[in-house]
Amino acid sequence: MNYILIEDHDSLESMIAQCADVKELAIDTEFIRQRTYYPILGLFQLYNGIDTYLIDPLAFDDLTPLWQLLDRHPVILHACSEDLDVFMTVANKFPDFFHDSQIAAAFAGLGSSLGFGGMVAHYQDIELDKGASRSNWLLRPLTETQLNYAAADVYHLLPCWEQLKAKLDELGYYEYYLQEVANLRQRRARKKQPESVYKQFKNASLLNQRQLATLQALGEWRETNATERDMAVNFVVKEAHLVEVARHQPTSLYDLGKLELLPIEIKRQGKRILQIVQQTSELNESQLPELLSRISDYPGYKKIVQELKTRIAQASEKTQIPAELIGSKKLMNELLSWVWKLDDNEKETAEKPLLLSNWRAEVVGNQLLEMLTKS
Repeated sequence: MNYILIEDHDSLESMIAQCADVKELAIDTEFIRQRTYYPILGLFQLYNGIDTYLIDPLAFDDLTPLWQLLDRHPVILHACSEDLDVFMTVANKFPDFFHDSQIAAAFAGLGSSLGFGGMVAHYQDIELDKGASRSNWLLRPLTETQLNYAAADVYHLLPCWEQLKAKLDELGYYEYYLQEVANLRQRRARKKQPESVYKQFKNASLLNQRQLATLQALGEWRETNATERDMAVNFVVKEAHLVEVARHQPTSLYDLGKLELLPIEIKRQGKRILQIVQQTSELNESQLPELLSRISDYPGYKKIVQELKTRIAQASEKTQIPAELIGSKKLMNELLSWVWKLDDNEKETAEKPLLLSNWRAEVVGNQLLEMLTKS
């Protein structure tokens, strides 16, 4: 695999000049995100249709010219959610206009989560060696195996995208696809609210209001602690252990030791955890959060979900768009929460669920809403 390694400003400027007149850029990132809250960029790959470039971010103090280049051309990625996290970390923004070939492949009838290797095998009849994907991208020098692997990820991406784009035009789904990419961009741009993370914790709905107040405070503290220290949240304290603390309301290190917490968690964070438990125990009833109701506990939930699945499966068969893309269980629950939990006034101001937005509404969402309002 031929590539040009970019490790100094002169070669970076030369690369940018070579990309001035191209139509699109295929890009990818290699990063490490094992113990840190934020991803650490280890390599940036770019293919302009002529040359493949591997940019070493560890060789640069400032890659602003590269981020500016990406705003001047549509960029093609594959399964780009994590890449977008990388961009927000290193450039504090997304590229102005990006494509995701995995989403395009779903609309082309190739499944809801086609991997890059599967896409290349389908469109180019090439089996890629993915052995280097989990290697250490921060260790220098990078091996020839790593560099060839990274170069292949963008070299094969552009021709696959061109075939996907032609297929979407043929099927008439390109506009649907663009709407879905816009949905992705909007979702990934939302900043996590530390005070609300507890609502996503497993088994949080089983707690009473006092316990939820503790869990909310613990979740906010852990999220803030992790971002400030750039540490993966579960390396602060595991989520399940916070739920245990909230459930049992320990008042001493001895009490903590009887729970499932790791000794290192108690040693490093035990006193702070106990402070939070004490503080939330003193809250007035009016200061406690509302109980979390699980949508699956509503009467008739299983029967309704089965009907939704049937309608979505019928829409999938008709359109050849994967049912999982049209309406996953998460999207069905989002729709049911909007219908069942909000009154008419709240629905006017609340964000519509994805099943009632843009292409999904046209394909099946409006039909689902009519069914739910009649049931």
